Amino acid sequence: MSAQSEQSIGITLGEALRARREDSGLSLRAAAERAGMSPAHLSEVERGLKEPSFGALSRIADAMGVGAGEVFLDLAIALGAAPPRPARRPLGFSPDPVDEIEWAAGRLHQDDLRAFAAFGAFLASQNPTNDQGVTTA
Repeated sequence: MSAQSEQSIGITLGEALRARREDSGLSLRAAAERAGMSPAHLSEVERGLKEPSFGALSRIADAMGVGAGEVFLDLAIALGAAPPRPARRPLGFSPDPVDEIEWAAGRLHQDDLRAFAAFGAFLASQNPTNDQGVTTA
C-alpha cells in the first residue's frame, strides 16, 4: 500500500469520526473528555494527522455512544467496501415509534441513555395503558 493510500485512509477515518461526533451532538471537547484524551489529539485524529490505536478508537467510539464496529462500518462505506446505509426518515416520521426510540438509544452515551430511559418511564407512568397498549386514562 502506498503512503498516499495510507494517508487517504487516515483522512477518511477522521472524517467518519467527525461525522459521528457531530451526529451525536458532541463538541470536540466533550467527546475528547469522554474518550480520555485531549481535544487537540482528537482534532488531529479527525483531520487524519494522527492514527488512533485500536484502544483509542474504541474509546472514541464509546464516547459517541457507538461501538468500534460502527466506526469501521462507516469507514468501509466511505471507502466503497460496503454498501451505503439506507437513508433514515427525519426524527418523528418513522411509521414505528419504537424504531425512533431504538435509533435514539443507540446513539446516546450511557449516562444520557439512563436519563432518556428515566424520562420514558416517567411518561409511561403518566399515561397508563391496558394490556393491548390502548390508553385507558
